Amino acid sequence: MKRQRFSHVIEKVYHRPWFITPGGYKAVRQVVDGRIARSEMPDLSEMSCEREEMEVDENGIAHISVEGTMARGISALEAICGGYDYEWLEEDLEEVKKIGVNGVFIEFDTPGGAVEGCCECADMLQEIAKKTPIVAWSDGTCASAGYNLAVSCTKLYGSQSSTWGSIGTIIPWCDQSAAWDEEGINWEPITNVEGVLKGAGMGPSLTEAQRASLQEYVQDAFDQFKGNVLRNRKVSADAMRGQAFFAPRALANNIIDAIVTERAAYDKLLAMTK
Repeated sequence: MKRQRFSHVIEKVYHRPWFITPGGYKAVRQVVDGRIARSEMPDLSEMSCEREEMEVDENGIAHISVEGTMARGISALEAICGGYDYEWLEEDLEEVKKIGVNGVFIEFDTPGGAVEGCCECADMLQEIAKKTPIVAWSDGTCASAGYNLAVSCTKLYGSQSSTWGSIGTIIPWCDQSAAWDEEGINWEPITNVEGVLKGAGMGPSLTEAQRASLQEYVQDAFDQFKGNVLRNRKVSADAMRGQAFFAPRALANNIIDAIVTERAAYDKLLAMTK
């Protein structure tokens, strides 16, 4: 079962689209590359990072922490990599709806994550924000999938040194043609006659048709991301080219609402509840 789960991790890391910063993806890739290089799979059950539980303070404000590279249904390996499960956020948001709170304060520190599961969480935040104010705050990084979630909140605040944006989608494809040629390996997949796109991403390179198919796939994911941004904020197309912004430039591009301390962001949320 562990090896089957690890195969799922490999597929996700190497062949699926991501809402993530280059640095965030590189960190995940290095850990997985290192694990592949070692033949034995250790018992990971005692090494998983513990989830930070939601707390509700004396003012009726729910505090939620979203930290690490995000995905749905993460494995122990992904947790060791600093992973955060979208399902954890969904559970916290369901609890918010169940118990009723005056406001929600979400602290983000994430480079982004997998596409699958992100938009569903964004929709949940959007739904709750219609009735209950939600503040997204970061003194670290709130990028890509993290920003897709944060932009669904009522207000976005960051510290002077925080990083925001990276609005874009990527499949981290690596052409291995030269390596395969050196090894004398030929790629000759056998598919059904109509399946000209079936092997996309499996061989060392891509045909023009395969690349166009994957490009369409990535573009569809980005269009969801962009649509969520634009239904919540006025952000120019020039600010949605995949780049990340230091807080002052994020503010200038309407990526965030203000540069404030954590205490000031919390006080602004309290003011929204009155």
